[in-house]
Amino acid sequence: MSSVGGLLIVAIGINLLEIKKIHVGNMLPAVFMPLVYFMLKQIVMTLM
Repeated sequence: MSSVGGLLIVAIGINLLEIKKIHVGNMLPAVFMPLVYFMLKQIVMTLM
């Protein structure tokens, strides 16, 4: 999750410097994707 958060912080910095407009709000659901992945991985591992 830290890599996704780091990417969002970089995108916010690029927006603040007005280099390029990046829609950071569209990327917010990506913060939860690693959490969902690891939860599903644990469920699958317990079933095996």
